[in-house]
Amino acid sequence: MTTTRLDKFRTWTNIPLVLIVIALLAYGALMVHSATSGFGSGAAMFARQMVGIAIGLGVLVAAWSIDYRKLEGWLGPLVVLNAALVISPRIPGLGSQVSGATRWLEVGGVSLFQPSEPAKLLTIVIMAIVISKFKGRIERGRDVAQVLAYLALPFGLILLQPDLGTGLVFIAITLGMLLVGGMKPRFFLILGLVAIVGLGAVIQLDIIREYQRDRLLVFLNPEHDTQGAGYNLNQSMIAIGSGGLTGKGLGQGTQSNLNFLPERHTDFIFSVLGEELGFVGAVVLLLLYLGFLVTALEIATSARDLLQSLIAVGLITMWTFHIVQNIGMTIGILPITGLPLPFLSFGSSSMITNLAGTGMLLSIWARRRAA
Repeated sequence: MTTTRLDKFRTWTNIPLVLIVIALLAYGALMVHSATSGFGSGAAMFARQMVGIAIGLGVLVAAWSIDYRKLEGWLGPLVVLNAALVISPRIPGLGSQVSGATRWLEVGGVSLFQPSEPAKLLTIVIMAIVISKFKGRIERGRDVAQVLAYLALPFGLILLQPDLGTGLVFIAITLGMLLVGGMKPRFFLILGLVAIVGLGAVIQLDIIREYQRDRLLVFLNPEHDTQGAGYNLNQSMIAIGSGGLTGKGLGQGTQSNLNFLPERHTDFIFSVLGEELGFVGAVVLLLLYLGFLVTALEIATSARDLLQSLIAVGLITMWTFHIVQNIGMTIGILPITGLPLPFLSFGSSSMITNLAGTGMLLSIWARRRAA
C-alpha cells in the first residue's frame, strides 16, 4: 500500500499540539499588542515580538528534525556548552543588568538575549541522558548525587547572576525527571528537608538581596509597603479584580493605559488579560494550557524509550512551573519572580525557547515508532 505525503504528515505531526500552539501564539500576539499599545515604541515592540515568533518557528522546525537519541554520546560537550551559555552574561562587555540581575547578553547597549532560556532545554537533554542510564531504578544515594552534580553547575552559575526564579525552574525540571526516572521516594523526602534547611540558612545568613527579601515579605503580607515593594502585586490584583466576568475590552484596561501596572507586557501580562478579557478570557487561556500539557503528556507516554520520555517530562515540568508561578504571583498566592508566561509574555528569548521545546516534542512524537 502506497504511503502518501498526507499519511507521512499525520505520522510525523501531532496535529492537536500544533493547533493549540498556534492558538496560544495568536492569543499571545493579541495580548502583547494590547499591552504595548500605550508605549511610544509599542509598534516596534510588537514587531520585535513577531520577529521572535518567526525565528522561533524556524528553530521549532530545526528541533523537530533532531533525533535526540543520537546526543547520548555528546554528554561532555553538552555540559560545557550549557555552562558557557549560563556564564556568558558574567563576561565583561557581554552582559547587562536588568532588574538587579546580570542575565542578558548586550549588543550595542541593547539587551538582546537571555542565555538561561535555551540553557533550560540543554539541561533537560543533559538530565535525560544521565537519568536514563539508570534504566528507571535510582536506588542509591550516590546515584542521586551523580545526577545532582550535573544540576549543580548550571544552578550555581544561575544563582551568581543572581536569578533565583530561573534557578528554581532548573530544580523543578530535575525533580520532575527524577520522579519519572525512578528515584526512590525517600530521596525526595531527604531533598525536601535539605531544601528547607538551606532556605533557612540563606535567610539567616543574609545571602539573598534586599529586593528578594522584600518580595518574600510582600508574599507573606500583601499589604506590606503597597507603594514600594508591594506596588506591583497590589496593582496586579486591582487589574485582575476589576476585569470581572468578561473584562473591560481589549485596550480598555485602565491599570494598563494609565501606566499603573509595571512590566505589563512581560511578567504581568496575565494581569492585563484579566483586566481586559476578564474571567472568561483567563479560563480560555487556562484551557489552552491544559490542552497543551495533556497533549505533551500523551507524547511523553508514547515515547519509544526512557530518554525521549524523560525529555518530554522535563519540558512539561518546565512549562507547568512557569505557568503556575507566573499566574500565581499575579494573584498573590506565590512570591513575585521574573518568570515569563509561556507563549504570551513579550520577549524573544522565552518565545524561541518555548517553540524550540515544542519542536522537541514533535520530534519525540515523530520517532515514537522509529526503529
